[in-house]
Amino acid sequence: MTDVQQVIEIRDPEINVEEIMNRIRERVRQRREQASAQGLDYDRLVDDVTATTPGRLPADLYYELHQLCANADAIGVSLAMRDRRLPMLNFLFFRIENLLHRLVIKYVNMMAGRQIAFNRSTAHVLAGLTRLLEKRDTQIEALEVQVKDLGERLARFEQSSKGQD
Repeated sequence: MTDVQQVIEIRDPEINVEEIMNRIRERVRQRREQASAQGLDYDRLVDDVTATTPGRLPADLYYELHQLCANADAIGVSLAMRDRRLPMLNFLFFRIENLLHRLVIKYVNMMAGRQIAFNRSTAHVLAGLTRLLEKRDTQIEALEVQVKDLGERLARFEQSSKGQD
């Protein structure tokens, strides 16, 4: 029994979980091949931004990046109605206010959707920049080691050339 069957018990005989999973695996394989044919790294393209693990940079940066990724789509306005205690007109006022609130919320949430897309893009860019900074930091460290090694070799060479004079 696969993990999927252990987690979800499917009783409908018309649903073949293995067939569905095989189709999903095939589509992922095809997309991986398409990305590879275009010279792209499929795993990096579909990588979850929140999977950025702490590395060489300050821990605060990773914490803030994680918070940004976790809250990138946490925008939305819901209906917040309150009941008024007006004996005769309560239903009428409540109905009008409800309709107006729904209209406003519709347009606010449309704009929130655009903001969510921007937030997600920003989170992806920042995660990519963080990875690039880590890579550059590693390269700089390697170059510093090389420079130190070359300095030591130069000092030994100069000492040996002084000894030969």
